[in-house]
Amino acid sequence: MSAHTASPEKILIIRLSAIGDILLATPLLRALRQKHPQAKLDFAVKANFAGVLRHHPEIDHLYELDPAGGWAELRSLGKRLQHEHYDVVLDIHNNFRSRYLSYAANPRQVLRHRKHVLRRWLFVKTKINFMREIPPIYRRYLAAAASLEIIATPTFGSGRWLELFWSANEEQEAERALVTNNWQPHVPLIGLAPGAGYFTKRWPPEYFGELAAQFLRSGNQVVVLGGPQDVGLAKIVAKRAESAQKLSADADQMRTRFIDLTGALSLLASAVVIKRCQLLVANDSGLMHVAEAVGTPLIAIFGSTTRELGFFPQLATSRVVENRDLACRPCSHLGHRQCPRDHFRCMREILPAEVLTLANKM
Repeated sequence: MSAHTASPEKILIIRLSAIGDILLATPLLRALRQKHPQAKLDFAVKANFAGVLRHHPEIDHLYELDPAGGWAELRSLGKRLQHEHYDVVLDIHNNFRSRYLSYAANPRQVLRHRKHVLRRWLFVKTKINFMREIPPIYRRYLAAAASLEIIATPTFGSGRWLELFWSANEEQEAERALVTNNWQPHVPLIGLAPGAGYFTKRWPPEYFGELAAQFLRSGNQVVVLGGPQDVGLAKIVAKRAESAQKLSADADQMRTRFIDLTGALSLLASAVVIKRCQLLVANDSGLMHVAEAVGTPLIAIFGSTTRELGFFPQLATSRVVENRDLACRPCSHLGHRQCPRDHFRCMREILPAEVLTLANKM
């Protein structure tokens, strides 16, 4: 290790978005604090994702970049960082904005996360796979800081790597929302998260609805979670669930056990609800990573993306459902707004019965 990184006094991490990527940076935060307990440890993130880290105990200062502010906001934050005289900047986003901020901060050393762009492009576009030996994203972030001699360990004695923290306010927000919607604390609660950033990452909401109906028939409560952009998906889930229950003798009772909280909660309050669930069924999304961070058993449904891209869940209590028989996967490292081949078999061929069978085994 070089002299100027032996005991850095001030460290800045830059990861501007999104929910899952920021949560995957929490093992890095923990490792840095353990190795350099006296260092000032700051983090720069977009304001709309700052809630993920707002209560994190290892962060001394959280910089919130307002994406609506454009170039002026970016330049203003760069000037603020320059006055802090950081010893090390860890740029684990590695895009134009993060590179500008790391340059503007003018630290003694910049360390960057390697994206393996060429290998990723070959894998997605030609299916030539040189990604098999590349570790998952959270370990790539840790590798970026290898010169700081950090030691990566899971936390909570359960093999869990990700962490998420909230306050009593979020506990109360979640409690109010659940009680208002006839939550029954003594009845098992199953969470569904039908949203995702791109269409090709979303298991059909009708399938989520059929799954919900089966969970309700088994005497469980079902809660649907997501942001304002997922309200329409939740309505489809509710409509299909209700349709599947019409012939049931206790359809009215089952209807009271269906709770829709999409668009009604902050991210951290949603995390509180997920922690109270016995199981979460989710797409490749931020809430999938939230389940891993709070330790809730998880079934993750993957469509256009695959394990090699680095975002698969890691806990022993997590399971992945995917259609492995398609030569067109992965079709993107992020996702598409529609299936490039117009068949969407990666998701449509994963039937609710398969997911229900896995849930029952878990």
